[in-house]
Amino acid sequence: MGRALLIIGGAALLLGIWIYSIIDAVQAENSRVRTLPKVAWVLILFFVPLVGSALWFWLGRPRADRFGSFGPPAAKPERAPDDDPEFLKFLEAKARREREDAQRQEKKRQQEVSSSDNDSDKKPETNQDPDSSDQ
Repeated sequence: MGRALLIIGGAALLLGIWIYSIIDAVQAENSRVRTLPKVAWVLILFFVPLVGSALWFWLGRPRADRFGSFGPPAAKPERAPDDDPEFLKFLEAKARREREDAQRQEKKRQQEVSSSDNDSDKKPETNQDPDSSDQ
């Protein structure tokens, strides 16, 4: 009686593994199945049950994700721009460039104004009316 239960239990276990491997092969994504095409694995599992199941688990089954059953880790929440040190450095450099540009433009404008004042001093003033020269 004990042997019969052991044989029946072993057969049930092997039948469960065989059915599980068939269901697993059918539900696997085509692109993730390894070694052989998915259809070939299902046929092997039907026609060579025990060896096919062992080969499926060893060579054909898609590898588990490296993240496990919980999925990939949650993405880090994005930083607000004012918390990002690189963004703050960028803003400081931009402000410095704009200040330097404004200073250069102001200096250039002042030079143009002073050079135009110098040019006007060198020119003789002719405040005579054109009508007065005829007299």
